Amino acid sequence: MILPVIKDRTTLEKLLQRMYWIEAEMEQLGTWEARIELMDEDVSALETLSHDSDQHGDIIKKWLIKANINIPEEAPHGLPKHIFDFDGMAGPDMFRTIMKYEILAMNVYKDIKKAKPEVIKEILPDENDADEFLNDMEQLIKDEEMHADICKKQTGGFAKVMY
Repeated sequence: MILPVIKDRTTLEKLLQRMYWIEAEMEQLGTWEARIELMDEDVSALETLSHDSDQHGDIIKKWLIKANINIPEEAPHGLPKHIFDFDGMAGPDMFRTIMKYEILAMNVYKDIKKAKPEVIKEILPDENDADEFLNDMEQLIKDEEMHADICKKQTGGFAKVMY
């Protein structure tokens, strides 16, 4: 039996705030920095990652608002302000780095989805909201799996980080 990772409201709130920041700020900066370095190579893969990250940020923002949780305006505690430095890296190495964060995001969304039901109910008392929230988390997990696969293809199929 797998026990829920998230057992209290504060942990769930902090994870949602961090995921908002990762999606809205860090991944966006990363895909843009990679695009600058790659120029025309692999742009369609980066466009997909960037577009989806925008959407993911909006989804998390929706839940922060519904749960009356502050939307971070700077990097939440525990996250660096800047994570990507692609200067001089080859395309496959950039995608290998991005893939680590896609897998991290996927795993965090899995943890959020496995939160104790009473914790989700605490931040989202309306049962319909709680169900929609869990459905959104499931979609985010699927999207992040797809992103990891996109990155894996760009690295020639080799991945050190397993999920």
